[in-house]
Amino acid sequence: MAKGIFRAELSSKAHMLTVSLELYKFREDNAYIMYCPALDLSTSGNSEEEAEKSFSETFQIYINYCLQKRTLVEDLQKNGWDVRSIKQRKMKAPDTKKLLRINETLQDIVFNRDYEKTSRSVEIPQPV
Repeated sequence: MAKGIFRAELSSKAHMLTVSLELYKFREDNAYIMYCPALDLSTSGNSEEEAEKSFSETFQIYINYCLQKRTLVEDLQKNGWDVRSIKQRKMKAPDTKKLLRINETLQDIVFNRDYEKTSRSVEIPQPV
């Protein structure tokens, strides 16, 4: 398993953080599920494409809400992230080993389901 599930780089032009997130895709009953343990976000759809589209929309809603409420750093820390200084890009998501110890949903997926792990790069505005 991958050690880290998050990478961030600051683009000086747009003040954006580029984030690579691991997603777990699996089927439950007649639905396709996408789950991101680093953010504890999940979505579903009638197809893999619908689940992926739904995840993109949910991710955007999550980021916009956290930025608007100024709770992104707090929420990341709640999910096990080490955030020392967002301005200096000193952020680190919990590694898979830690997530498996603290995240029951991820435990269920890894140990009880047939899943596929993928990575997606997304951009978020740098929080103020």
